[in-house]
Amino acid sequence: MTLLKKRIEATGNKVDELKEARKAAQKASRQAYKQSRADRERKVMLVGEAVLRRVERGEWDEDEFREMMADAVSHPADRALFDLD
Repeated sequence: MTLLKKRIEATGNKVDELKEARKAAQKASRQAYKQSRADRERKVMLVGEAVLRRVERGEWDEDEFREMMADAVSHPADRALFDLD
């Protein structure tokens, strides 16, 4: 009976180790995904700021900017931000 108990205990320990490893891998995956989304959002914000600065300084034609935004933006609330409607 002790051999059976030892095997059951060893199997239970192995299952617990596998569960912990899976949890750690899932956590790392979630963190990497979260960081990549944050990086993308930061890039989008910086590009937007750079473009708006160029339009404000007259380095980029405002009509071309509005035309580009009219093609790219479809949601009514977003279009209202740029006075496209």
